[in-house]
Amino acid sequence: MTIKNQPNIILFITHDQGQFLGCYNSVQTPNSLNTPHLDGLAKNGIRFTNYFCTAPQCSPSRGGIQTSLYPHQNGLMGLVDRGWTLPESNKTLPMYLKENGYSTHLMGFQHESFDAHTLGYDTISKRRSEPLYNCHKMNKNYQQFFKEHQNDREPFFLNIGVVQVHRPFGLWAGTPVNPENVKIPPYLPDNETVREDLSQFYKAIQGVDDCIGNILQMLEEFGLRDDTLFIYTTDHGEAYPRAKCTLYDPGIKTLLLISHPNSDIIKKGTVYEQMASNVDLMPTLLDLIGAEIPKKIEGRSFLLLLKGETETFRKEIYSEKSFHEVYDPIRSIRTDRFKFIINFGKNQDRYQIAADMRQDALGKYFLNIVEKNRPDEELYDLKSDPNEQNNLIDEINYKETAKELKDKLLDWMRRTDDPLLKGKIKDQRSEPPIKY
Repeated sequence: MTIKNQPNIILFITHDQGQFLGCYNSVQTPNSLNTPHLDGLAKNGIRFTNYFCTAPQCSPSRGGIQTSLYPHQNGLMGLVDRGWTLPESNKTLPMYLKENGYSTHLMGFQHESFDAHTLGYDTISKRRSEPLYNCHKMNKNYQQFFKEHQNDREPFFLNIGVVQVHRPFGLWAGTPVNPENVKIPPYLPDNETVREDLSQFYKAIQGVDDCIGNILQMLEEFGLRDDTLFIYTTDHGEAYPRAKCTLYDPGIKTLLLISHPNSDIIKKGTVYEQMASNVDLMPTLLDLIGAEIPKKIEGRSFLLLLKGETETFRKEIYSEKSFHEVYDPIRSIRTDRFKFIINFGKNQDRYQIAADMRQDALGKYFLNIVEKNRPDEELYDLKSDPNEQNNLIDEINYKETAKELKDKLLDWMRRTDDPLLKGKIKDQRSEPPIKY
């Protein structure tokens, strides 16, 4: 029997899922997904509907979760598989938790460092090729971990990383979905090609839901469920145009579910519509376990929100992109009402089509819907135009709003010492020395 007085923490993070989950069905992210285990997690825990990532790409976003700093601050501005790595000068979430009595463990995929051993975990599962990190292949590893740690005297932090639901969707297990039963996002056309692709995406997500059901059952079996804070999230938006690799909402809006049966703070079935960023996760967890929150981070704890002691949280959300396959510097500020974007790169396509989409069966189709000559600045009224289709930057009635948001965005860039203000950002990539 454990004598710890802090909960175990499990962070389960998927790839490229956006807000595609049954309980997130909305006008902006319509879906008909059958995800009973994750929907049950939301019903028995809490759900954030306006949760955003720092960047619409895997490594930069995950680096933000790990450090509670924006990519241009922690130095992870591009993808690990493209030669970027989190500088070891950064302090990470597992390091902070270890200082506060936790054992720390990585099970499966990580995408922040060439070498997972630099991230602060006590144990790291065997490094494998990326497809083998999928949760179906790792199921026995999860079971063995819970069996070994069921009687720990200290709480554990377990980061479960999976490659699902990254393209190609056909890699992942799941119950087949009839293309006629999918719902089409407002930024995609409704045709046979898109429906077939979405049905494969659905299948992969529902496969992850099966894995979550297995993990929750294991936690019950080993007597760990009541004492475990379970977090389900993803790194950024889905792998479709106007989503992944863009700063439009489908690119930066993500899902966040938190469940803890023994907690009086995680109130069952509560939905939070307040805006929050994934840099806020670390300080919230530290606050929740009674640890000191570092001063030199960008995130803020939303514990008071969970306790019902405040109804407000963030007034603005900042997001960025610098490198994916190509250098494409973009910065944005989002409020409840407006989105303002600066495209610092010149003569880029409106939407960068990431390599995984180009290489997929839909690659040629996606390239045909790219818009050219995107403007230097973009302004959207999210109240009247939630799908960000009507750029108001040249509208006289919105000049004052655009100026106010631009000033705030530039102030944020100055305060956080964004190198983009000094010109083109130096490419800091190198060849990964080992398999991450």
